[in-house]
Amino acid sequence: PAAWRGALPLTYHLGPGPATVHLQVASQWDQAPARDIIARLPGTDAPDEWIIRGNHHDAWVCGAEDPISGTVTLLEEARALSELVRAGWHPKRTILFTVWDGEEPGLLGSTEWAEEHEKELQQHAIVYINSDGNGKGYLNMEGSHSLEHFVNQVAKSITDPETGESVWIKVNTRDRNRAKTPMAMADLYDGNDLHIGALGSGSDYSAFLQHDGLPTLALSYGGEGGGGVYHSIYDDFYWYTHFGDTTFVYGRALAQTMGTTVMRLADADVLPFYFTDFADTITRYEGQLKDLVKSPSGFDFTPLSQAVASLTTAAHDYDTAMAAASHNGSLFKKTPEELTALNTLLYQSEQKLTTEAGLPSRPWYKHTIYAPGYYTGYGVKTLPGVREALERQDYKTATAQEAALVKALEAYTAQIKAATARIVE
Repeated sequence: PAAWRGALPLTYHLGPGPATVHLQVASQWDQAPARDIIARLPGTDAPDEWIIRGNHHDAWVCGAEDPISGTVTLLEEARALSELVRAGWHPKRTILFTVWDGEEPGLLGSTEWAEEHEKELQQHAIVYINSDGNGKGYLNMEGSHSLEHFVNQVAKSITDPETGESVWIKVNTRDRNRAKTPMAMADLYDGNDLHIGALGSGSDYSAFLQHDGLPTLALSYGGEGGGGVYHSIYDDFYWYTHFGDTTFVYGRALAQTMGTTVMRLADADVLPFYFTDFADTITRYEGQLKDLVKSPSGFDFTPLSQAVASLTTAAHDYDTAMAAASHNGSLFKKTPEELTALNTLLYQSEQKLTTEAGLPSRPWYKHTIYAPGYYTGYGVKTLPGVREALERQDYKTATAQEAALVKALEAYTAQIKAATARIVE
């Protein structure tokens, strides 16, 4: 395949052929401690509500881009916030800066911590915000789609160091240039918001989102650095300063993006969860599932379609009520106790999308909307229980997974309705 060919002056072949290769693998199985680093900046008004920002610090070989470019960005964010504290600012909510160990061998440090503190996190964590490697290029936005509108707003407020326009405009321009058809153009957006990607695996967000059911974001820059050094000895300071982010301006851009994200979440009177983008995303995923079933199969989409329709109505009602209450000022006449009750419904809504039984053959993964594919490594499968069963034409399992998905969507919809009632009461 063309994408597999290198640049050496020879013809590249993909077997079979006469050559034989003897491969000897030597692995080191010694045990070593893994060290997570946790720093806490206490909140003033809601210290028991946590904004968690994370990046890992361990690397294969040198790790200039993966993960040090993300780690130093996190450290710069922490330094900047500490300067603000010295100047008199204090966050309303507690901010946790976390630097994980053991990510490369298997997300060990973050997973152990997220498992050990699962119940505590489900009670207190507003969001987990992840980065990993970083480079020059475009803002990559992935995560929980209830935060899609919020991330778009952040992206519109950050200046791209190359173009002088917002990083949102840079991404929007690239995606519009890539869209070849009107349908592809329309598929770029949920309303006026750019789609954010769904999360599979491959970095430290996995346990927080897919096991604990916490709202999660993963943000980084990249796409213009050339690549080719991933997990190799060549991912060093020389490569990074000549190709990755030569003047570190995208490290600054990520610090600004993440810092803005953290501060807005930490100080919001009402957390910026919006549900119409999420409902639109689930509608797209439902359509993709229907495309998998080309002929009569006995699989009935009716329960899922009804659940998605109810979700869409509830999401629209919430977003409309929130816009009206913000416009007329009634939202901000509520007592601190009323706002706390509303915010709790919002940030704990993601947990309603999990199922205690987990996914078939891998119960650790509990999220019904996002999971890495069983055979895709890092790659995401959305609505994974139903999708993977339909892909292998296992309609019995697909029906059982549809029931679990519908139950989760119904619980999520009920949570949205409860939040709407808190706004209008």
